Amino acid sequence: MALIDRIDTVFVPAIDTSAAAAWYGRMFGMTPIFESAGYIGLRLPGGEAALTLYPAPSIDRDGHYRFNFYSSDPEGLRQAIVTEGLEATPIKDAGPIRYFDFRDVSGNWINICAPGRG
Repeated sequence: MALIDRIDTVFVPAIDTSAAAAWYGRMFGMTPIFESAGYIGLRLPGGEAALTLYPAPSIDRDGHYRFNFYSSDPEGLRQAIVTEGLEATPIKDAGPIRYFDFRDVSGNWINICAPGRG
């Protein structure tokens, strides 16, 4: 028997949590599920795990990826991110997966993965 039931939330720093929440809502359709003391919880439609933005005085721009999203359309997603003026790496093909990385509106590295082409 497992002693935990699920991954509940991923914590992501943001200098301006309200602006970051609005961006995640606009880009990914995430909706707020709670707000308290500057923390804002968001969830994808139909999703279980949440993303919780928390106030941070700065972002470690050399830090590790915070988490990754799965996308069935990485080309379309990458184009939308580049159109927003955000930094994104080229899509790489690693056999069973394709992936790219981008910086969110706060400067955090986020990874996108997708099924490989072959």
